[in-house]
Amino acid sequence: MADQPKGRITDLILVAGLFLVILIGVPWLIAILVPSNGPADVPDSEFVATSYEQYVGPQACNECHPGAYAYYTNSGHARTIRPVTERQIARELDGQTVEDPERPGVLWSYLLSDDRFSVERIEVEECERIPIDYAFGSGHHATTFLTLTDPTPDRPRALEHRLTHLTEGNCLAVTPGQRADSGLDRDGAMGHELTAEETLKCFGCHTTTTSAAGPSELDLTTMIPNVTCERCHGPGRHHIEAARRGDDNLSMPFGYGTWTAEEQMRLCGDCHRHPSKAPPGIIRPDNLQLARFQPVGIMQSPCYTESHGTFSCVSCHNPHDRPQPDHQFYENICINCHKTPTQTAPFDAAPTGCIDCHMPTVDSGQGVLFTDHWIRVREDRLGQGVCTRPGSDASGDPSP
Repeated sequence: MADQPKGRITDLILVAGLFLVILIGVPWLIAILVPSNGPADVPDSEFVATSYEQYVGPQACNECHPGAYAYYTNSGHARTIRPVTERQIARELDGQTVEDPERPGVLWSYLLSDDRFSVERIEVEECERIPIDYAFGSGHHATTFLTLTDPTPDRPRALEHRLTHLTEGNCLAVTPGQRADSGLDRDGAMGHELTAEETLKCFGCHTTTTSAAGPSELDLTTMIPNVTCERCHGPGRHHIEAARRGDDNLSMPFGYGTWTAEEQMRLCGDCHRHPSKAPPGIIRPDNLQLARFQPVGIMQSPCYTESHGTFSCVSCHNPHDRPQPDHQFYENICINCHKTPTQTAPFDAAPTGCIDCHMPTVDSGQGVLFTDHWIRVREDRLGQGVCTRPGSDASGDPSP
């Protein structure tokens, strides 16, 4: 009887030991036998605290992808948003006073002083001055000014300024969407006051991420400006750590030929617009404003609809580089698919005029020029290039 307590203690120790072995051993065994859904290349917990901490910046990509990085730094995506004082346009407009294009008697005067850029609205003897915080846009077509009026992260508000600088003509004009004939009721004295939703959307398309908390908030201290590599490819820390270790699995959320054309169009369409988000009745050939929204035009084109999922933005454009100014560069791509423009007569020589005929540069409104990506036969363009109507004596066929 005296040995019974001792035996019980021994049994308890054995049971506790067995439980400890199960507690430690079973998860370890499961970890070996059952593949994890998470990244296998995470060296320690500091890399998985939040998705925001996975961002490494475009400079990190330069280590292994110097060519793509060099292209990127010269692209419009690298300059989609900047503090306005970092842009040359602030120095060019300093001291300039211009008349409002639509409102007689209203003047706009720009001033750069003490590293602050501002604009005054002058009407009769009344004067209102407001600072300008950001310049939106690469400047290839235009630069629109914006002032953050309420920085509250989950409900930010901003002012889209009345005048935009147009690169074509080097002039100031009413910001697209604010003209009296736009029908959008954006006639504020200083510009269009954006709602919280509009502000987040505006910043969302010009940044890689608007905050560490994700796209539902705007935090200037954690915002990653411009459309960097990681906006399209996803956060790169796991990828880079794996590459430095010599791992074979270097996959990223986007790329490596794993996305369909439709998925690529949706990615680009997040900011460049996708036809699924267009209001009813707006997608029609006579609506020149659609030239601003390239995915919408492309997805109406036979080049896309008849490609069986093989044609997308990247069929013609290097996504890391800025568009090529030489039309022949793109016409050579056209020839890759359209080697025989009619059933009976191939081209005797490389054609010219494909772009001018089927994708002309059009005024999308207020003198802002865009290449129309709705690739189609245009009655007003027939005969302007080498292409003419099918069945004619010429060797070309305007059909895409």
